[in-house]
Amino acid sequence: MKVTRQDLIELCDKFLDNKIDKVIIQDFAWTAITDDDFEWQDDEIISETIFEWDNEDINFEINKTNISLWKKRLLTDKDDLLEHNFWNSHIDKQKEICKNNNSIWKPINKKLRVGVSINLDKDPINGLRHPAEKGTTGWFIWTGDYSEADDFFQPMCAEHLLQQRPEIIKYLGLDIGFRFLADAKGYEDIWYDEKLKTI
Repeated sequence: MKVTRQDLIELCDKFLDNKIDKVIIQDFAWTAITDDDFEWQDDEIISETIFEWDNEDINFEINKTNISLWKKRLLTDKDDLLEHNFWNSHIDKQKEICKNNNSIWKPINKKLRVGVSINLDKDPINGLRHPAEKGTTGWFIWTGDYSEADDFFQPMCAEHLLQQRPEIIKYLGLDIGFRFLADAKGYEDIWYDEKLKTI
């Protein structure tokens, strides 16, 4: 069987439509690697995708976000998987943003919590950093209109932002007292607010 990009895209679509689960994806990859009847043209994207699907323990978790990213890579050659899965791929951007905004680089523990509004899919997205309390990073992130309601912010492990809004990880090395406002079209504003250090 000759494996094409279209074959892999169709598997992605079936997974995204809940017609197959990740076991089918993994079994396909294992069979493609081990069965001599399977072959594919000299296409690095096909090879990488099959080998990544074969072992999610050392590669990327097979979930809807990542399957969408694999599909995007198969269609466009653009690879965003690292950005959505590995925290350390954002460290250089964090340091650059801190340097450009006269902030010390104060990275957070990705296992600690951030406060987030319920819907993080909207634009623009806002963030501010207070001093951290036990188990938290001090970061509060929201979209839409800000609210003083007690339930406006919900706790989320910081590393889960990788899959939801990876483009904001670059701001999370800014020091206590910094704020940001950004959107998907490239707008960005970063500023220091002394009052945040005492709240």
